Amino acid sequence: MEEVSRNGGNKYKITYAKKDLATFNDDLLEALASGQGPDLILSSHEMLFQNRNKILPLPFANLTERQFRDYFIDAGLVFKSTEGWLALPIAVDPLVLYYNKDIYTSVNLITPPTNWEEFVANQPRLTIFDNLRSITQSAVSFGTSNNVTNFKDILSLLTMQVGTVPLSLDAEDNYIIGFSATDKSNLANTVMALDFYTQFANSSRSTYTWNRSLPKDTETFLAGSLANYFGLASELPYIAERNPHLNFDVAPVPRLNKGSNLTVGHLYGLAVMKNSTKASAAFSAALDLSLTKHQQAELSSLLAVAPVRRSSLTASPTEPSEQVFYQEALVCRVWPDPASDKTKNVFRDLIDDTTSGRLSSSGSVDKAVKAFKLIIDNSK
Repeated sequence: MEEVSRNGGNKYKITYAKKDLATFNDDLLEALASGQGPDLILSSHEMLFQNRNKILPLPFANLTERQFRDYFIDAGLVFKSTEGWLALPIAVDPLVLYYNKDIYTSVNLITPPTNWEEFVANQPRLTIFDNLRSITQSAVSFGTSNNVTNFKDILSLLTMQVGTVPLSLDAEDNYIIGFSATDKSNLANTVMALDFYTQFANSSRSTYTWNRSLPKDTETFLAGSLANYFGLASELPYIAERNPHLNFDVAPVPRLNKGSNLTVGHLYGLAVMKNSTKASAAFSAALDLSLTKHQQAELSSLLAVAPVRRSSLTASPTEPSEQVFYQEALVCRVWPDPASDKTKNVFRDLIDDTTSGRLSSSGSVDKAVKAFKLIIDNSK
């Protein structure tokens, strides 16, 4: 890729090397140790925060907060640090609702629910049991962790819609635990979100529709036995390819009637490495790729996700699914995650400790807060 720099018309060349996500951190450490590290990395916000001690922030003098807010969706503000911008947003992958149109029409439902109250009310109509009360068709894959692909994103969605962000950064870039049991409001919000999620796997509840013994939710949806699947926008090509005969569509995730209008997702950004010997050129390239409309559109298309430029999202895509993705991109929110695999296990334990009865909901949240503290301490 060769482009003209914004500063003086100088040319630069970008050589891109794709890396396996599973070995990304090890590959990066090895490259840095050998003196062959990259000048730029393009990755998810989770991976960028895991490596933030290796990143050289873009000074606010190069891109003011006012300019940043005018250019990018609000989710990009997660990259703000005391020293500047940790990364420049490139694309966003929002969580959306995939729904089976045949299942919906079979019970005279025309459109998916827009709020959680309606979602819960529809659930019994979309669930089918056999004579032994085994589930043969599920309304939604909520309540477990072992067979729910995006359980961490879903639980993040529920907590953030009621006003509690799992982790955030203070004015000095220190992590703040939103689940903190010392804050009664946040504790109550987290417990409410957790209880809402786990009720769907409780066989004694009228909302029972899912359990640990069922196949993975992606496979259940592809088989036509799951009415609602909460997945990322980037999963659309996979679903369409795996079962071209599946009659499905996409919609925004439900909202609370009195909650925040948001979804969650994964934000992709470009960051300059501290060890770069061409930091100035790397910053110039990052600015071009993030601020130039056609370049960002090309990158977001390659990633099969939505753009993050506000001006790009005001366009009306021809594909109906992209219209939903663009709409959700504008209200997508993310949180700084210092160790995504470890925090995923925290969410897993939150769910499993509650559904197994090992701990009460509030006890599970208290355990999660302690686990978050340990992760934060180990990330310093």
